[in-house]
Amino acid sequence: MNAAYELHAALLEAVKKCSERGLVNGAKWAAEALNGMESLELAHAQFASTPQKGMDFDISAERPSTPGRNSDTAYEAQEVDKYLLAKAYFDCREYLRAGHYLKGCKSYKSIFLRLYATYLAGEKQKDEDAETIMGPADNGLIANKQITAITIELEDLILMKGCNDAFLLYLYGVVLGRQKKEQDAVQALLKAVEAYPFNWGAWQELASNINGADMLSAVLPTLPDHIMTKFFMIHVSAELLQHGEALQAHLPELQSMFPRGHFLQVQRALLVYNAREYDEAAGIFEVIMTEDPYRLDQADVYSNILYVMENRAKLAHLAQAATNTDQFRPETCCIIGNYYSLRNEHEKAVTYFRRALKLNRNYLSAWTLMGHEFVEMKNTHAAIEAYRRAVDVNRKDYRAWYGLGQTYEMLEMHYYALYYFQRATSLRPYDQRMWQALAECYEQLQRPAEAIKAYKRALGGNAVAPTMLYKLGNLYERLGNVKATAAYFVELVTVERREGMEADEATAESGRARIWLAKHEMSRGNLRQAEAYVADAITLNVPEIEDARALQRELRSRRENQ
Repeated sequence: MNAAYELHAALLEAVKKCSERGLVNGAKWAAEALNGMESLELAHAQFASTPQKGMDFDISAERPSTPGRNSDTAYEAQEVDKYLLAKAYFDCREYLRAGHYLKGCKSYKSIFLRLYATYLAGEKQKDEDAETIMGPADNGLIANKQITAITIELEDLILMKGCNDAFLLYLYGVVLGRQKKEQDAVQALLKAVEAYPFNWGAWQELASNINGADMLSAVLPTLPDHIMTKFFMIHVSAELLQHGEALQAHLPELQSMFPRGHFLQVQRALLVYNAREYDEAAGIFEVIMTEDPYRLDQADVYSNILYVMENRAKLAHLAQAATNTDQFRPETCCIIGNYYSLRNEHEKAVTYFRRALKLNRNYLSAWTLMGHEFVEMKNTHAAIEAYRRAVDVNRKDYRAWYGLGQTYEMLEMHYYALYYFQRATSLRPYDQRMWQALAECYEQLQRPAEAIKAYKRALGGNAVAPTMLYKLGNLYERLGNVKATAAYFVELVTVERREGMEADEATAESGRARIWLAKHEMSRGNLRQAEAYVADAITLNVPEIEDARALQRELRSRRENQ
């Protein structure tokens, strides 16, 4: 069978299987991927009849779950009436009722739906029991009371009875992850994606339990050689902020197969957004929103981009469009919060971020952005709490770690700030801002050697910042290294000349560096070079201009006396 036809049939099957089990997000992803494929007539002409490497779709049926797979099919046929009733209740969000009618059912599909309904009932109860967002009793420690019983039953099925059903393995990975057992969750989810790769929810859970590049490297050899692995690699690269290799390796190939697929376009936008290429990311989102005007998924990321670009008009238009589509989606509240923040109406912004969290307490963006707003309002205690809750939701969010560092710096608690900046740099090792913040923290702690290392990391592979060159020179001066001080101050002057710095752009650092260099050259007897640095400082009208003029008079006096 042609590869494209096989893929089409596999995605159709995935929509069916996920829908039958109430996995609406998995069904939606598969359906969107299906819609994103080119027409089968074009695909027939383009793809060879032999499937390409990594495209073994295996759609014949679910792999045998246990030696008694035939009996499971018989159980499904016997239980179809109960299953259909329970599924109807599930679709009406009557989760406990759905679980009740599936008690005693033995097919894996019915067992999964019962346990999944019980899990969702526990999540619903957890939200109802939770206190007001950031209220006096809201400590974020309320747990899903159903998880323990679900875990015990799944362990009996999987570990004791040898059940290898892909969807039960997926649910087992979910409940293990909620109990912070990341390693066990990863192992269960790896078995789930091996057994049935087209459940996108399992890949998402796997990505959320991978805590860094090292863990990803350990997991990669165990992943199936399958097209879904390529989708996963692009998704997890965005999660881990690794915006190069997966994009170049897999995205062009997948886009040729799914030319109309918005998922791949969004992943590209996320990757370039994390690389701080905001114009390109905004352009991609504009195309997506034009083609799918009622889409709210990742629209909050688009609002973040417009916020950074300070494009108030487009952000207002996006907020209005989101409100007209669904005002009770967390993404809509987040977009409106960004709009009010851009208008410096921070109290209103916090109100909308709270609304987003009331709709979804695990909504990472809202916690982080609310922390930013509290910082603007000088409410450091609330900012710290918001950032901590963001870290609890996702420990890979460098923005929350960075925000905690900045907040503790405001409180002049530099040792606390140091820890959080170190976490931010480990998550974002190529971001100049993270290393600069860490270096400044080392400076405050009177640790110049560590500060120098951090500033050098900040400069490595990034645009050279004159301010950091001055700080490096100043630190070397404190260590008594005159040669290194002179080298960095000379580089600072060279950069500013190359960039054509005007007089109104001169900073105190510009003047101090030139005056230091003038004194340095004067001490070495290079009076002409010293006069050149002084004249440069006077021309730029630096804040230390009086010191420069005094030094100029001294240099003239020395030359006259020679």
